[in-house]
Amino acid sequence: MKIIVNVREIKEFFDGLARLLLPHAAQPAAAESGVLDMSALVAEIRQAIREEMAAVLLEEQRNVGVSSLNKLGRVFEPYTGKSAELLTPAGTVEGTIAKVDGDFLVVREHGGTSVMVPLEQLVTFQLVGKQVER
Repeated sequence: MKIIVNVREIKEFFDGLARLLLPHAAQPAAAESGVLDMSALVAEIRQAIREEMAAVLLEEQRNVGVSSLNKLGRVFEPYTGKSAELLTPAGTVEGTIAKVDGDFLVVREHGGTSVMVPLEQLVTFQLVGKQVER
């Protein structure tokens, strides 16, 4: 196999690639002399890879949090219509669980007020009133 290349075309290709990867870096002197600072290019590529990996890890953590809240919401679904006492960092909410959504509960207090309680803010949960065990 024989490959014929034009040195000027290869140089232009790598200069264009460097401009794409390093749009903010000034390399006119290096490009004119035909010498590229490879260590700077490698450092920039490594930094870009680190930032991309951090973004992916953050997205995965966010997805895990959402799925665990959805699972917690499914745990509360059977208690819809039951009287409960919920402790949150903002205080205690007591009333009937009116609705269970993906990441929050709607509790209708005894005075008729509806309160949305985010599941991520829930500290404790307790059913109140007369309970019958099966």
